[in-house]
Amino acid sequence: MAIVDVITEFADALIEALSPPTLAAPGGELARLCASPSTVGFDDAVIGQTMVQLTRVVNLAGTAMSGLTDAAGRAGLPARKRVKTSTDLLKQLGITPAAAHRYARTGHAAHTMPGVMVHARTGGIPIEQLDAIGKAITFVGKRVPLDEDRRADLARRLSCQVTPADVSQRARELALEWQPEIDETDPDAVPVAENPDLNEMTLVTGDDGRTTGTLDLDALTSEELNQALDPLCKPIPQPDGSRDPRTAKQRRSDALAQVIRTYLNGKERPTVSGGVLPHVTMIVPTQCGDGTSAPGSSPESSSQVASLGFTGPVSQATVGLVLCEAGMRRVIVDQNSAPLDVGREHRLVTAGLRRALEARDRGCAFPGCGRPISWTDAHHCVPWSEGGDTAIDNCVLLCRMHHTLIHQTGWEVFISHDRHPWFRPPLDPQHPDRRREPIRSNARRTMTSAPTAAA
Repeated sequence: MAIVDVITEFADALIEALSPPTLAAPGGELARLCASPSTVGFDDAVIGQTMVQLTRVVNLAGTAMSGLTDAAGRAGLPARKRVKTSTDLLKQLGITPAAAHRYARTGHAAHTMPGVMVHARTGGIPIEQLDAIGKAITFVGKRVPLDEDRRADLARRLSCQVTPADVSQRARELALEWQPEIDETDPDAVPVAENPDLNEMTLVTGDDGRTTGTLDLDALTSEELNQALDPLCKPIPQPDGSRDPRTAKQRRSDALAQVIRTYLNGKERPTVSGGVLPHVTMIVPTQCGDGTSAPGSSPESSSQVASLGFTGPVSQATVGLVLCEAGMRRVIVDQNSAPLDVGREHRLVTAGLRRALEARDRGCAFPGCGRPISWTDAHHCVPWSEGGDTAIDNCVLLCRMHHTLIHQTGWEVFISHDRHPWFRPPLDPQHPDRRREPIRSNARRTMTSAPTAAA
């Protein structure tokens, strides 16, 4: 029987096994097993053995497809089908571009790893692993001369790795172990992963005001970046003890923001003019003291929205957040965008007051947080822009995540009669009449809400 007939017969049998049950037919064996597996373990052996054999089939199919893709290219089939490459043939069959390129790469690299392909032809290696080994052999071969024996040894070492990522890392290690002495005067001799001259970074602010970026860093700089971010990425439980609702990506972005703010707070960092560089520049349109527009203004053609220097317009919630920060430059303009006050530094919280807040709050005061003092901003309970005093009885330390939460949600913070901060959760829309019970600051958390517990 021809190989095409064998594959066709197998595909038909699998289709029949997967056919769902209907009123006219009981359905295929696999469909019945998937629809109602035994919950007491009767089907464990069948399920396990079938998964093992299907894994072999998937691996074998990937190996066979990679070989056929390479054979099609060598036979000139793409040209006769009026496409450019064998990869295009696979795309026409509905295979995703990433998978199509993987098949093509693996088929082309098969001759460089004959020992690995022997194992692959028994269904023991998935196509992703074969592709990783092929790419790794090419990677090492560009850096170290490889004869037939060394290439076979390299393939054997790489095939012992568990995942494609492990294969890639092991290839980098072997390339460094086997490479000749590096001529430090030759920039091409420095491994690509360690060459800082190739570092790049892009930042693009989109139409919605959000900034996206890409990084391409050498290994050492990347290690330093991860070292800085890692301790700041840990989940922070909610006040009720529930898990941190942020995803790993959100925690990583919050960590980067904290690193940036810590740098901006540093006294030793370089400045443009030799003084203290403001954290941000905010342009705030304003009106006359009586609330009417300034004489000669044309509000219809001018913006009435505050704007940041680099990233543009922002909402009032962000304006309030920035006004709480200790170091900023404010440029007040009238409705014709004529500057009224430019370049005046506002230190809303003095060094002495900051020390008093640190002694009282001992870190982020939000219930359940307690992030270190160095991570916190000084927040005005009654906003400074609304007449609130810059005093210990109107300020509280909050990390940036909870500082933003206070400004953008229904959470409230106030200084009570005991001169400590208390927090009130947002109104519950499902129970609007429910009392919003005040919660003590993190530094004064207790196991009970009894008044004496906070003494």
